[in-house]
Amino acid sequence: MSKKQAKEEEDYIIDVGVIKPLPPFNEGLVGTIVKAEKVKTMRMGYDGVRVILEDEQKNQYGEMLWLREQVGTRTKLGAFIITLGNDIRKWIGKKIRIVSWKPKDRKIEVL
Repeated sequence: MSKKQAKEEEDYIIDVGVIKPLPPFNEGLVGTIVKAEKVKTMRMGYDGVRVILEDEQKNQYGEMLWLREQVGTRTKLGAFIITLGNDIRKWIGKKIRIVSWKPKDRKIEVL
């Protein structure tokens, strides 16, 4: 294949990674936090923390905790900060249970 043909071929190939969506957290879920990372959405520029939890069967669940200047204790982010502190590096490896996961009524506990 010539360089010109290769360039033309390149114009038709979409070279991106595809992320498989993870199921969200739910009440009663027990698992270990395997990932907690700060992220910024590309489109709108929102800041958040992506948390990935793994259960005993190695199933993974994911949730975005959106950053704000102030959060309530029963918000997603508030529940994590109240229980685990504000240093996300220390969240990794913690085994937690989702006690309540309803809007404005989020609560987790460390096991």
